[in-house]
Amino acid sequence: MRRVEKKMYWPINAVLFNLCKLFPFRDKRIWIFGAWEGEKYDDNSRYLYEYVNSCYNDQIHTIWLSEKKDIVENVRQTGGEAYLSNSRLGKWFSLRAGVVIYSHGLMDFGTIPFVGGAKVVSLWHGVGFKKIYNDNYHGWKLKTKKLFDKFFSWTYRDLTIVTSIYVKSQFSSIFGLNSSDAIAFCGQPRNDIFKKSLIKKNDFVGLNIDCKKKWVIYMPTYRGKGLGDNAMSCIVKRLYESKRLYEVLRDENCIFIVKLHPLTPHINLERRDNFLILDYGDVESNQELLGISDILITDYSSCCVDFALLNRPIIFYQPDEEEFMSKSEPLYEELIDVLHTNRCSTPEELAEKIANPSLEVVQRLNDVFEDESIRDTCYSENVYKAICKEFEI
Repeated sequence: MRRVEKKMYWPINAVLFNLCKLFPFRDKRIWIFGAWEGEKYDDNSRYLYEYVNSCYNDQIHTIWLSEKKDIVENVRQTGGEAYLSNSRLGKWFSLRAGVVIYSHGLMDFGTIPFVGGAKVVSLWHGVGFKKIYNDNYHGWKLKTKKLFDKFFSWTYRDLTIVTSIYVKSQFSSIFGLNSSDAIAFCGQPRNDIFKKSLIKKNDFVGLNIDCKKKWVIYMPTYRGKGLGDNAMSCIVKRLYESKRLYEVLRDENCIFIVKLHPLTPHINLERRDNFLILDYGDVESNQELLGISDILITDYSSCCVDFALLNRPIIFYQPDEEEFMSKSEPLYEELIDVLHTNRCSTPEELAEKIANPSLEVVQRLNDVFEDESIRDTCYSENVYKAICKEFEI
C-alpha cells in the first residue's frame, strides 16, 4: 500500500516539496523526527530523538511525527512532544522545522511532507546486504529514475549518516550521492543501547521466557513469494522437529527463539520449553531483544551487523541458499564471503555450532561495518555533533 501511495503522491510532492523551500520562517533549533513511514516509534530516529530530548532539550525543540494516534499519545505520555503528521500542528511544525531526521525516507513525515527547505538528515534503518534503489536499476531505467529524483525523491537528504568507509561507498551508489554530498561517520543511534547495562532479560517478563537459560535468537530475513508462501514455515518446522537440535538446546540450557520478519506470516507451532516463535509485533524493540540475546542465528539479514558490536557468537543458517540466491533480490558480492563464515545448512549442523559457539564472524563484520574512528563512542552524540557542525547550529 505504501508503495502505491508513493507513486500516487509523487506528482503532488514534486511541486509542493519545492514550493515549501520558499517558506522563510524555518528555525534550525526545531528538529522533527519520524520513522518507518509514520507507522512506528522505533529505530535510529527514536533513539536519537530520546537522546537529544534528554541531553539537549534546553537547546533543541524536538518533535515526533507519526501517522498513528496511539504512537502520538505514547510519546506524549513519556514527556515528549508529538503530533499526527497530517494534523494542523504537524503541518505547521513541518514548515517551521530547520532540521528533519528520518529512518526510512520523507514518508516518515506523511504522504505529503511539508519539509522542503528544511535540512534533511538520513539515519537510515541499518546497512544492507541486499541491493536496493539505484543498485537495482540499469541503463535507461536508472537514467530515468535519476531524472525524476532531481524533482523529488522520497530518500532526499542533505546529510547522510554512515558507519564505515564501505557503507559510505554502498550508500553513495544506492542513493546516487557524489563527492560533494555531506556524509558523516557516526554509527547508528539505536546501537547505543548495547553500551548500557540497562536491559535485562527480566524486562521481557511478558514473553514468559526462562531468564536462567541462554537465549539463542533466530532472526531470518523475509522469503518472497517466489520462494513459496510457506518457505519460512518449512524451514522453522525442520528446526522444530530436529532431535539433535532439541538435545543440544536441552544440554546447553538454551531456549531457541524464532523472531519472524514483519512480512512473514504467523507460524503455528506449539510452544516448547526450549522453542518459541515470536511474531514481529510481539516485541516492541528488536534492539533490546538483540541486546540480551546470547547467540544470534540469521541468514542474509543485516541484523548481524548490529549484533557483532556485542562481541557475541553469530551463526549463519542458510538451508535454502541456492534457491534464495536465484529468486530473491541480489546480494552484494563482496559480502557473500562474509555470509559464508561460520555457516551451516542443516538443523544438525546448526546444533553443533550452538554447542560450540564461535566469534569468527564478529571481527569480520566489525572490520567492514564499524569505522575505527567511532568505536567505543556514543553514536547519538556523534550524530548530534555532525548535524550541528554541518548546518552551523
